[in-house]
Amino acid sequence: MKHFYTLLISILLLTASAVAQFSVSEVITDYGGLWKSGSMAINSTKPDNSHNLLAFTFNNKRYSTGVNDARLTTSGQSFIPSDFRALPMQSLSGTVNGNTKIGLGELLDGIGNGASDPRPENSIPKYLTDGVKGLDLGTCVANLPSGDMILPITNVKSTAINDGIPDLLITQIADAASGHFDRYQFLDINGNRVGNALDIVLNTILPVGNWTADFYEANTRPMDLKSGYIKTDRAVRLWAADFSSFGITPANSSQIAYFKIELNGTSDVAFVAYNDNTIDVQTSLLPVKLTYFNATAKKEGVQLNWQTTSETASKYFVIETSSTGQSFHSVDSVKAVGNSVSVQSYSHTLKSSVNGKLYLRLKMIDANGAFTYSNIALVDFGVSTQQLSAFPNPAVSYTRVNHSIATGHELIQLVNGQGAIIKQVSVQKGTMQSTIQFGIIPKGIYSVRWIDANGSKAIALSIQ
Repeated sequence: MKHFYTLLISILLLTASAVAQFSVSEVITDYGGLWKSGSMAINSTKPDNSHNLLAFTFNNKRYSTGVNDARLTTSGQSFIPSDFRALPMQSLSGTVNGNTKIGLGELLDGIGNGASDPRPENSIPKYLTDGVKGLDLGTCVANLPSGDMILPITNVKSTAINDGIPDLLITQIADAASGHFDRYQFLDINGNRVGNALDIVLNTILPVGNWTADFYEANTRPMDLKSGYIKTDRAVRLWAADFSSFGITPANSSQIAYFKIELNGTSDVAFVAYNDNTIDVQTSLLPVKLTYFNATAKKEGVQLNWQTTSETASKYFVIETSSTGQSFHSVDSVKAVGNSVSVQSYSHTLKSSVNGKLYLRLKMIDANGAFTYSNIALVDFGVSTQQLSAFPNPAVSYTRVNHSIATGHELIQLVNGQGAIIKQVSVQKGTMQSTIQFGIIPKGIYSVRWIDANGSKAIALSIQ
């Protein structure tokens, strides 16, 4: 029994040490001019509107975010000047469901103790990057769908490794589920892990304060606000880490291309921020707006089709393939139009002798050598497919999607130009046509995405 208690105490001490290693112990925001709260002195005032993070304390040192250092100074707050910004959200693989909420400060929508009319905008990317430098602690996405969040990183400064200064800052501002953890890691350009992963059990991070929020339903348009989610209090937690905590060294730092978060389905994120003094981030993509990229297995090889809505100084598209979906190799290229403000359609047949699955993507390169990647398409030479099509197109209130005969396990998604899933339809077994009703959505160019066991493909759809 004595050994049991000794082991238990050791585990508790280890857990406490791990929590202390990453926990942010205090925050200062611009709510009401200046709002300061910490794990050892929780402020009784609960922010109920938009407010930006001005500073945070990590390992007993207070770092500013650069949002408003002058206000910190005039308020008599000492700090180490820094520059933190929200990482842009490049992709989120999970599907919005009935548990996914948009959390807004209770008065942010202009209505106390109820829903606004019209409802707030339904946009997951917006609420992960809003506010000054993207650091608004008065909005969040609660219960982010289980899946992967991929955030682009273009350069890690090796001198920042193991210097004790935080390089990443991550938020958790609603109910942290007990025992659930998210996994955080850096990836190279092919999706391979660089260094090691960190598994953070979010409810072990000590709260630094509380806020009052409404939680709108993210899976409805317009967003609904249900009883029980109106004017509710939630805890605010933040954690931070140095590159070295991820096993990043000067030897492997140059391999980093992305920061990946494997979400467990219960995370409540206001933003994921980076130290701009230590990381260079690609905040805007190559000036090629890609509407869709799809691939179809043909007898003579792979038929590739893609479309852009605008191009600025684009040079060419490199076609890359992989047998695993991770390590890609260049196999062909297609010259780009260069400059265009109208729709440009591309078609290319790639000869292939692969017997089985083949993953493909485009590397889109501009005249200066900058580049970005398309989505990954998958073809299987062992599976017969039918070309995906939709009618009417352009459409107004609905479209009918023609597809291969369904097994009942497929999905059809309507995706906007920012990559957000607007609608999702389950496909009935045995059918070859499915209808998407749009509801109230903005006019524009969308993608209709077909997802089955072999991967996904998409076509462009104009909604007028």
